[in-house]
Amino acid sequence: MINTLFQSSLKQEINYSFNENDILQTALNNELTRIYQNSNTSNTGKEAVSSFTSESADNLIINALTQIAISTSNGSIPFQISNSNYITVYTTSSLNYDNKLIKLLDNGTRAYEVTSLDNRYYIRVACPILFAGENYYLETYKDITALFQIRENQFQIFFYSVIGIIGFSFILIFFVAYWLTKPLKELANSAIRISKGDYDLPVLQEGYDEIGLLTRAFNQMSTSLRQTMTELEASALRQENFIASFAHELKTPMTSIIGYADMLRSKKVSQEQLILYSNNIFKEGKRLEALSFKLMELIVLKKHEFQMRTVSASHFFETVQSVITPILKRDKIEFITKVAEMNLQLEPDLMKTVCLNLLDNARKSIDVNGRIHFLGNVEKDGYCITIADNGKGIESDEISKITEAFYMSDKSRSRATGSVGLGLTICSQIIEIHHAKMLIESVPGKGTCIYIHLKESKPNENI
Repeated sequence: MINTLFQSSLKQEINYSFNENDILQTALNNELTRIYQNSNTSNTGKEAVSSFTSESADNLIINALTQIAISTSNGSIPFQISNSNYITVYTTSSLNYDNKLIKLLDNGTRAYEVTSLDNRYYIRVACPILFAGENYYLETYKDITALFQIRENQFQIFFYSVIGIIGFSFILIFFVAYWLTKPLKELANSAIRISKGDYDLPVLQEGYDEIGLLTRAFNQMSTSLRQTMTELEASALRQENFIASFAHELKTPMTSIIGYADMLRSKKVSQEQLILYSNNIFKEGKRLEALSFKLMELIVLKKHEFQMRTVSASHFFETVQSVITPILKRDKIEFITKVAEMNLQLEPDLMKTVCLNLLDNARKSIDVNGRIHFLGNVEKDGYCITIADNGKGIESDEISKITEAFYMSDKSRSRATGSVGLGLTICSQIIEIHHAKMLIESVPGKGTCIYIHLKESKPNENI
């Protein structure tokens, strides 16, 4: 761009130089004509000068040139005249140029060159003049040093600008690279921390570019991994508690059985003591039997698939009622049943186990004046089985724990009734198999209400 501007300006200066040369040539011809007219000759200007000798012609031109002064806004136009022998006749310039340019001229032609002298630049324009039968050469000079200085200054400005832009670019690239790589370094450090087992990571700042998308995905992965690890830790803790509870449940009856058996073996006891010790051994043996059956049910539920069947709600409630009613009558507990008719899709034996377990738990929670409701209601997207009692109730902080294996909210009552703490665990797994939900509401001292929400399902569906 600088060179283009320079060439355009140089072309204008060349045109100006040609114009100045034309003006000077016209002025010189006019002055020669005036001198001729003052000589009172009757011939034309060309005939008069043709009679002059070379020396007189040179003198005439010198006299004419002394009368010429061409001035511009930049001062007078420097020029010189050379004869046909390329000898300078007259000059207004102190410049000492060679005569190579005028030697290249033909009649009626003109030429120019851009040359330098004494660390300055000039445009040199030359044209031939025919006078007194001889060729003379008119040369004009125009100082264009300022044009070259402007170009040089522009090149320097451009050079320093480029250096500045490059320096600024490096600084900008450094900060941009730091800004771009900072989240990547944070991601790398977070990944290293995760690999070392530190899952409690802060949420990294997210953006809307590709790195932001990567950061968002990493945050989601970190959150999911943290949740997974929390669940795994909770699962491991539950397994440890399960094993500890299982060992405790085995230890208690086995200790009693071994102790009573040892007394029967090593001591002589009365008939009454024999019956008492044998009865205790029998009860603890039944507890071990119940425990083994419950554990077997858990294993079977996890390893088998079950097929759903269509069962009438009234028929299902009747089968449950026929089993539990004698026990409730024995304990003088009022049993209220109300069922809305609907075809249910379920595995009858498994769901019967759930209802009997829940009804039996309700029975065990009642001391006196007991009442149990066993209800069936049609819902918008399924069927709801409700079991409500007016027993002791459950504390709010224990509701979320009662479905855990071996958990017993009232351990003394559970031991007295022979419970092993696996009933609700099995119920929750059966309900999960049916893709149903169990909701427990309880108020201590007033009773408990359990809702089982069965969703509509297709007949003959494997579960």
